[in-house]
Amino acid sequence: MVKVEIINQDFRNCDIPKGLTITDPPYNQGYAYNQYRDRMSEKDYIALLSEIPVPCVIIHYPEETINLLPWAFNGIKCEQVVSWVYNSNTGKQHRLISWWGCKPDFNKIRQPYKNLNDKRIKERIANGKTGAKLYDWWEINQVKNVSKEKTEHPCQIPEEVIRRIILTTAKPGDIIIDVFAGSGTTSKVAKDLEFDSVSYENDPLYVEIIKKRINEISNTKN
Repeated sequence: MVKVEIINQDFRNCDIPKGLTITDPPYNQGYAYNQYRDRMSEKDYIALLSEIPVPCVIIHYPEETINLLPWAFNGIKCEQVVSWVYNSNTGKQHRLISWWGCKPDFNKIRQPYKNLNDKRIKERIANGKTGAKLYDWWEINQVKNVSKEKTEHPCQIPEEVIRRIILTTAKPGDIIIDVFAGSGTTSKVAKDLEFDSVSYENDPLYVEIIKKRINEISNTKN
């Protein structure tokens, strides 16, 4: 039976099990969360990021990569970067996903070939190939108010983003960890894919959102 643990605490005050961390940290750009004040000094923000357990996969805006994450993960190599792009009505049309102390295998997910008229592609299809390996450019829509997976959380990561991260990166038996759980997308997708998970979230309101999502999965399967 898959285990889902949701802890209503600051992860920095907890004993975190070994596993694969997949998380979407606060962006420190004044975002309107329920309780958390998303505006720290750069020094304090780097200190917060440096506490994220490694190996980890981080979802973030580009400026965090350039200015902050190398300082936060000093001495740990960034193994891969993916551009997650989406069509929105905001000034920022993409975020980055970076792998620290771990590396994805994009051969684990196949996607349709792009140029079906290419002779080489036709030959691969004729030989039973189902598609190309996953690219480092993921075009996945943001969660919008009309999205089926939308919750009350204001800044929700699409399930497909987390699904690709887990399927390309997690090993059998890994515990999936999220230290900024938010709406619980990591917990929800980990359960869907039958991985145990532990999530940490400070805000009691968001914890209730996570529990509701997890319970809906259990009720559907029953």
